[in-house]
Amino acid sequence: MPATTTRLINRIWGEFYSNYSPEDPKETDTLALKEVEIDEEQEEDGEEDCEDVEEEKGLVVEQNVKSCFASKQRKSSCSNEEIKWVGKQVGRTCEGEPLYKEAVVCGSVVSVGGSVLIETGDSEENPPIYVVEYMFENSNARKMVHGRLMLRGFQTVLGNTANEREVFLTNNCLEFELDDVIQTVVVETRSRPWGHQYRKADAANDKIDRERAEDRKRRGLPMEYFCKSVYCPDKGGFFCLQIDSIGLGTGLCQSCKINQAKSEKEVFKLNSSMTGFTYDGTEYCIHDFAYLGPHHFGEDEDSSTFKGGRNVGLKPYVICQLLEIGGGKAPNKADPQSIKVKVRRFFRPEDVSAEKAYRSDIQEVYYSEHTVMVPLAAIEGKCEVRRKQDLPFIDAPTIFQHTFFCEYFYDHKNGAVKQLPAHVKISPSKGKPVDDAEIRKKKGKCKEGENCFDDKMDASSTNRLATLDIFAGCGGLSEGLQKSGVSLTKWAIEYEEPAGEAFSLNHPEALMLVKNCNVILRAIMTACGDAEDCISTSEAAELAAKLDEKEINNLPRPGQVDFINGGPPCQGFSGMNRFNQSTWSKVQCEMILAFLSFADYFRPTFFLLENVRNIVSFNKGQTFRLTLASLLEMGYQVRFGILEAGAYGVSQSRKRAFIWAASPEETLPEWPEPMHVFAGPELKITLNGNTQYAAVRSTSTGAPFRSITVRDTIGDLPAVKNGAFATTMEYKDEPVSWFQKKIRDTRVLTDHISKEMNELNLIRCQRIPKCPGSDWRDLPDEKVKLSTGQVVDLIPWCLPNTAKRHNQWKGLFGRLDWEGNFPTSITDPQPMGKVGMCFHPDQDRILTVRECARSQGFPDGYKFAGNIQHKHRQIGNAVPPPMAFALGRKLKEAIEGKCQT
Repeated sequence: MPATTTRLINRIWGEFYSNYSPEDPKETDTLALKEVEIDEEQEEDGEEDCEDVEEEKGLVVEQNVKSCFASKQRKSSCSNEEIKWVGKQVGRTCEGEPLYKEAVVCGSVVSVGGSVLIETGDSEENPPIYVVEYMFENSNARKMVHGRLMLRGFQTVLGNTANEREVFLTNNCLEFELDDVIQTVVVETRSRPWGHQYRKADAANDKIDRERAEDRKRRGLPMEYFCKSVYCPDKGGFFCLQIDSIGLGTGLCQSCKINQAKSEKEVFKLNSSMTGFTYDGTEYCIHDFAYLGPHHFGEDEDSSTFKGGRNVGLKPYVICQLLEIGGGKAPNKADPQSIKVKVRRFFRPEDVSAEKAYRSDIQEVYYSEHTVMVPLAAIEGKCEVRRKQDLPFIDAPTIFQHTFFCEYFYDHKNGAVKQLPAHVKISPSKGKPVDDAEIRKKKGKCKEGENCFDDKMDASSTNRLATLDIFAGCGGLSEGLQKSGVSLTKWAIEYEEPAGEAFSLNHPEALMLVKNCNVILRAIMTACGDAEDCISTSEAAELAAKLDEKEINNLPRPGQVDFINGGPPCQGFSGMNRFNQSTWSKVQCEMILAFLSFADYFRPTFFLLENVRNIVSFNKGQTFRLTLASLLEMGYQVRFGILEAGAYGVSQSRKRAFIWAASPEETLPEWPEPMHVFAGPELKITLNGNTQYAAVRSTSTGAPFRSITVRDTIGDLPAVKNGAFATTMEYKDEPVSWFQKKIRDTRVLTDHISKEMNELNLIRCQRIPKCPGSDWRDLPDEKVKLSTGQVVDLIPWCLPNTAKRHNQWKGLFGRLDWEGNFPTSITDPQPMGKVGMCFHPDQDRILTVRECARSQGFPDGYKFAGNIQHKHRQIGNAVPPPMAFALGRKLKEAIEGKCQT
């Protein structure tokens, strides 16, 4: 069914893909598609394809930048007589230079707060636009401008999907002479009231605006621009324009202030008493605890092993206590490279043995007498070590506090672990263990890594965002967001009945709508009297009309929804080249249009889109760019990035793209800090030119905690056989690892059931060695006789013949490694599938439903519905709850941080 859309979404996407009149909904089924280049390297279709297999390259949002502006004729250089100040001096800069509000340049008036095109010396078709922050006369009597750069839309990540009249303020500024001004340009700074109640007025104003622009273009008049956002490529986002801080003419520039603060953070300071220093914006004192990179202790061994065990060998940061600061230079001349610090090393359980690591808490460390001198520049960040009884209680699936506990002493020479003597003090001498509530009270706004809300998470709904979860599946996203304490899912939409049933089993407080979202949107807009703004098929309209009055009354209305989140189906973005021989009606079938239309109609305060990382590069990046353009057109602030689930406390490689949107009155959430080491490079997006952006750093060279292993995840579960079907059973053993203790929230184990393999595949599984990295290549080249009397090849005939073209088919019929991690969780685990590493490390069977659920971070009490295929599908399509929790935690910090400022 083609997507139900609002007129705004239909226009934005339709203008790009077709040349129709966007105001006529009758034309939407018969439109021709504009020629669009297609990425020929897409994977074959299938839901397993939702994960890009290339990991060493940053995803590229490819740009086909073609100027939409006419070339400007350069002015001839003005003489000094043609450049004059208008009016009297209005003040002085910090350097004492006189400030002015206006100047005449070749007959045109340049004003503070206005905008100008300037000559750069390059033969640019589109000379840069600068907003005039202030004007002054320097000591050489040159008339100067301090301006802040504005980028045209196509110069940002939006590329050719941008509104040709919209420009974006940046934090790049420049001083230039008035003589460099080519001409003045009109740039309107916009700030409109926010809310669903203003949506129609905004649409009417935008229509008038577009008509006026077209009229000016027909008459050959200069283009007029507007600006409502600040573009920060280093932060991967578009932020609210602070109009009251632009073009004040006071000799101060907001951009300079931001850049100066950034530079000051990088300044190294060593106090005169050599007892403390400031490094990378963090203050350290003697006896503080810090992270050091593992390579400073010779512990950066290569981890280039097979796919399922890429984390084998990766080490987290080494935790140390600062004991002494030394260096040959005076404090005022010192630098991080010349200064050495003496540190005491705290060992981790994994430094003692793999068994110790498996049985110990990941926050546990051991005191030692091992001290070393290391460069101060080796410090990666600050942490804290306390006694266990001083740790706050955290009932959460992941850890984001840089806090550890110590109860034992480790003798690194003989390997002995003993009880820590009572007289040993591990807390900094300058004070008692830090109280988190006091931190919040004193600092007001949270810093990265601090816990900025109650650890027990207020279970009430009074301070939570009323949430609508679309394409909800079994509820992985809602589960994590609700656990973070930020949201309460009141409504959820899911098309597949088993998934909708699973959602309801776990979130009974939510109204689950097991229907097509296109029908739901049509019903809501019709019930609210906005049918004329709703573009849908006759089928959607008919189905919406058939809903009974009670169903319609229960549907959410604009003003009731604070937060919309969801993950539109990913198959179109990771598999079939949907647009290469398609039409506009095919584009309409992409559910992302309906998803964005919900955001447009409801205008929630916050919006979160989750999808496979290939959405960034799919269709040459146009789908991604149009999504950003749509949200910006609605008036949202927008941030985008790619995260790795394994860095947030699950034993699974799962890279996902996220797009945050927040109203202009709110604060955009930051990205959650990755806390676990996980193999792989930074997940970069190439914006335009050579500019690249990574939402978070790679943890392959260190992180606060070790990676979670397959043994951590499923090592306590009872053994079952091929085709196990008992839906409930006893655990038999107590939980051992930190993860197992966190994941168990029920007394009865459910869904520890396994897909039944046929006789031949079972024989193959039995012949795969029970050792790390084993797969089909370890099968003997022989024939086997089945119970039917048939004699067949043990090695599937197609694999050796095509191995050279397919990376040796690594992982097919593969066993997991106890010390490694899971591959990406898929919807149908099978040994010949795209992710064929699906055999248990020791047992001759495919992973069970519960084991797959644990690999995603679902607690053991989480319920799934339908048959075993349905359950695997629900798990494979879900967002890992720990990852959703991490995102929710940053959203909560953004909300509470705004309240405290």
